[in-house]
Amino acid sequence: MGAPTVVVHVVRRTLATALAGVLALGLGLALVATAGTPGGRTAEAPTTALVPVAAAVPSATYRTFTLNVCYCLGPKKAMADVRRVLTLGDAGGLQEFSQPEDRQNLIKLLTERDWGWYMPNGAGVTIPIVWDRQRFRMIEGRSVMTHGPEEGVTPARYINTVRLRELATGKVFGIINTHTIAQASRDAQLTNMKRIPRLRKHLRMLRNEIRRLSQSTEHVFATGDLNVNYLADRRRRLAGLPTDALGGLVSFDMPLTGSRGPGSLLDYAMTLRQGSGYSRAGGTVVRGFNSDHDAVVLSYRTIDLFATGALHNRPVGGTGADRKRIGDRQARAVMNAEPGDLVRLAAGRLDEPALADALLAAAAEGVSVQVVLGDGRGTDVERRLAGALGSDRAVASWVVRCQASCLGGAGRTEASVLLVSRAGGTTDLTMVGGGQPLKAARNRWSSTYVSSDAALYAGYGRIFDRLAADTTDATRTRVLSWGRYTAQLYPVPDVPRRDPVLRGLAAVGCRNAEGLRTADGRTNVRVAVRSWAGDRGKRIAERLVALRERGCDVAAVLGPQVLAGVRRTLHRADVPTRAADVGGNLLVIDGRYGKRAGVQKAWVGGPAWSDGALAADGVSLVVSERETVRQYLDGFSRAWAQG
Repeated sequence: MGAPTVVVHVVRRTLATALAGVLALGLGLALVATAGTPGGRTAEAPTTALVPVAAAVPSATYRTFTLNVCYCLGPKKAMADVRRVLTLGDAGGLQEFSQPEDRQNLIKLLTERDWGWYMPNGAGVTIPIVWDRQRFRMIEGRSVMTHGPEEGVTPARYINTVRLRELATGKVFGIINTHTIAQASRDAQLTNMKRIPRLRKHLRMLRNEIRRLSQSTEHVFATGDLNVNYLADRRRRLAGLPTDALGGLVSFDMPLTGSRGPGSLLDYAMTLRQGSGYSRAGGTVVRGFNSDHDAVVLSYRTIDLFATGALHNRPVGGTGADRKRIGDRQARAVMNAEPGDLVRLAAGRLDEPALADALLAAAAEGVSVQVVLGDGRGTDVERRLAGALGSDRAVASWVVRCQASCLGGAGRTEASVLLVSRAGGTTDLTMVGGGQPLKAARNRWSSTYVSSDAALYAGYGRIFDRLAADTTDATRTRVLSWGRYTAQLYPVPDVPRRDPVLRGLAAVGCRNAEGLRTADGRTNVRVAVRSWAGDRGKRIAERLVALRERGCDVAAVLGPQVLAGVRRTLHRADVPTRAADVGGNLLVIDGRYGKRAGVQKAWVGGPAWSDGALAADGVSLVVSERETVRQYLDGFSRAWAQG
């Protein structure tokens, strides 16, 4: 089979034109929600028990629907069905609007009810997506043709997608609506082998569109008439039909009852198995419509994808989404920004495709995108980004590359910072951690810390400005305090007494601990390091050995650049270790620290644990939130189990 013919119709984001409201957020910030136009007219004293939340305001329960309004109905009955289904949700998908009169009537009705629509002429015009404009405005729409028409067999079929901004919170909701070829499958069997290839191709493309939407959108929902009886398909699982084609990616949220007669469920409602941004709250099939289909209605609670905490890649023992969770979540954060928002990235190297594509798309749509990169020729992705944005810092978007190190040290730039002024409903989003935004990180045990704390965002913003200046940073203060956070700025003098890792370990006590996982009274010390070597590495290893001898429960996951001398030092002292492809540096303390018995701390990021690394550019953040440290311990345990 040759390459599919695809027709794409996109409505780009536009700057808001009318102020809809200002909502004060929990951190004293303001989020401005704006009205849109109808879519169819394309149109350290930490409190260890502290559990901070993201700045995103919770959404009300989200109700959505799908209804096939049979083309065979007269105009009055068709509009009666639409009037009824609009009362059942906040947004949804309709199918079989093939008659111009029905589409005109639909537009009139939606206008009267102050609903928006996406119904692009010449593309997926028969499968409109509709939404309540009191709750949403459209960001963009997209229509993709899955296959062309064939006389006497099928019209051309499409997949429609919209991204909607929720006015009260700023969150981004995505809806996909589609309608596959009819009469290819009876009772989830391969009934008509002339039509089955079109159905299979349509479902493959639907899978791709769902994955594509998930890269840019907080809350992802797909619906439509797939013309395969799910009640039978979930048992048969034939190749290329919905359960087989989509089941690894999505959850089928429909109630297990018929929507076209009691035994046939053709109307689908799907969310991502992981990272959909939804928790199903309820579902029903509403009967009594004029059409030969009933309405499938779902309700969801929204999940904050940018909530404060640790986000992990899981290269072994998980799914494809687990392996690239960090890069995809970063890309979604960038794509949830709007024109006028600010995105800043500082990294030694960048070649994560999803993030790079998101940065380019955001800049093209009016978001200010500013990037600082480490020295060197750079990756293909970096050169593509620099070619598109340029290096003129007098304009809104730019890419600059430091000469040698950004802060004037003798080492290289090892910062990894992403700042987004607004990502959907979350403001002041900070994502920092160990490891660089590289495609290779998908195969590494890596993590990033996510926060919407205003002080942290401002603090990293000042560091970003210092990196972008690309001059020798002579600031004497290298330990920074931002509200409840502290951070270590590198470079620092390369002497043991100034070594931040050794200083962090100096206050660890080993006995009479009262931590998260200290049932035996011993303090837990957990280390996951990618690069660990030299005299400095030996000193840190000896400090960990000393803690074990004092009674601490010490364990380490050792990355590929942990050299033999360090391994021997740990092994001779019976410090338990495992080997794994670690993406950055992590040190976790759970137990006694200083004079306190129940302390949780995680040191996230920073340069390698090796000679000369103290002269590198970078930041190590100290996180003292109890639940976040629990997440880091869980991530360590997963890497340990697979090591």
